[in-house]
Amino acid sequence: MAGRLGDILVAQGAITEEQLHAALTAQGARGMLGETLVARGVITNDQLGAALAKQFDVPYRELAPELVNSQVVCLLPESLGRQRLMAPVAVKGGTMTLAMVAPDDMNAISEAELISGYQVDPIVALRRDVIATLDRGFDERVAARQTIIDIKIQELDEAKKAGKKEIVAVKEDKDAPVVRLVRSILMGAVNAGASDIHLEPHDPQMRVRYRVDGQLTQVMTIPNHTEAAVVGRIKVMGDMDTTETRKPQDGNLAIDENGTRASFRVSSIPVVGGEKIVMRVIDEGNKVFTFEALGMQDREAQMVKELLDKPHGMIIMTGPTGSGKTTTMYTMLTNIDSSNTNISTVEDPVEFKLPGINQVQADNDHGMGFGNALKYLMRQDPDVIMVGEIRDHETAVSGVQAALTGHLLISTLHTNDAIGCVPRLNDLGLDYFKIAGALLGAIGQRLLRGICPHCKEPSVPNQRMLDALLKDHDLTIPANAIFYKGAGCGKCLGSGYVGRIPIYEIFVVTPEIQKAIEAGLPHSKLRELAVAAGMVELAPAGIQQALQGRTTVEEVYYKLSG
Repeated sequence: MAGRLGDILVAQGAITEEQLHAALTAQGARGMLGETLVARGVITNDQLGAALAKQFDVPYRELAPELVNSQVVCLLPESLGRQRLMAPVAVKGGTMTLAMVAPDDMNAISEAELISGYQVDPIVALRRDVIATLDRGFDERVAARQTIIDIKIQELDEAKKAGKKEIVAVKEDKDAPVVRLVRSILMGAVNAGASDIHLEPHDPQMRVRYRVDGQLTQVMTIPNHTEAAVVGRIKVMGDMDTTETRKPQDGNLAIDENGTRASFRVSSIPVVGGEKIVMRVIDEGNKVFTFEALGMQDREAQMVKELLDKPHGMIIMTGPTGSGKTTTMYTMLTNIDSSNTNISTVEDPVEFKLPGINQVQADNDHGMGFGNALKYLMRQDPDVIMVGEIRDHETAVSGVQAALTGHLLISTLHTNDAIGCVPRLNDLGLDYFKIAGALLGAIGQRLLRGICPHCKEPSVPNQRMLDALLKDHDLTIPANAIFYKGAGCGKCLGSGYVGRIPIYEIFVVTPEIQKAIEAGLPHSKLRELAVAAGMVELAPAGIQQALQGRTTVEEVYYKLSG
């Protein structure tokens, strides 16, 4: 090696001694000098690369991850590449070009040669480029795209032999292209943090989309002549009838890949042009049912816990599909001591198995719909009951009866806000007197996309949207308030958003509100009383999250006005 990086940069005239001293002080104990200097705008990437090449006496290369063949990147295990900060970027003959952050690490080079069977030709690259190359190389969606050509060849050969189009159900050959493609689609969804996978038959290609942070994004297309094989493979894994294509079907499948276990709820339905498959991703390894993990504020968590401390009554979750109601209910159940409490649920489907809790799968075909199942559960000496959804008169009557006879009942209703559960229960045939006697409270919930921390920047919000959110709400925006947005970067795929954060509207039935419900007062009057009692509505809750720099005003507006 030619010396220390800082001395080389000074000798090359790229920086001064004073700039070097300032950067060494700023980088901290775990920082990297080159990255610190680039971040401070003192040197360019090219200057850093030239200095690194001189320091290690190997060529420097600025990597373009999208131009590196992912199959080459996968010549070394992902764990080794990330641990040693190195990535294979090219192969020629018996030599593998290995991009390294520390190309003087002879142990890493020896290990790479032993594992890959190639002779290593090291080059130096920036850490961010090496990590980006590894990220893209081990992205299951990229791997899935690369199997398409293999499937085309295999399926065309099979079509020629069979002389007709038919479902191909690959069961055993783990190296078959269809098996690899389906596995890549499933693992790609898990790695991307997707909640759902959509496989939609269109002409001339099947579209594959992931729902990430509530938004559907197309990740690949599958040729039509391959579509039947992919659907067939998913049906085999989900224990579904591969020969039935004219009726909707449901199934469940699970995969275990490199210590990552995930389950999928599969739904198929015949559509024009084929079968549409939707799979709900249930990532078993990353679920923690605590109020802190939900993202619930301390004040909100305390209010919910106080509702759960009540010996009997009804707690209703409200919000649209996909707003996280089930996760919140699971968290509520796991915060009740099941060692001395009989907790039972009726769900459709049972998404997670909760320890110490008796969970029943609703089944209309065998007389176990929500209404009937709830009646049967009442004979099982329950203390706490969770019903997946109150969707008809029978379930509503049974639920209120349970709440009025010494049981704590938790369920959901599809309404726009928390207070909307009162008129909705009345629509289902319950009189206001019973609703007032049974209802402890309701929780309205939405999930908002969070701002990407990697490209977060100050912004001026859309004033029209902000005014619409503030209308009829007693909330003042501070004069020095700063709002933020995501500019869009590689980490968020240009969207400006990463992850989701919840907002809640917790409606607690006080004695005054109970009397108002009994009197049949309208929704607007109940809202006035609830706000006076301390309820924070969804719009103000969303704006508070925007003021704290966690989401945008635009996201709050679209989620609450859509």
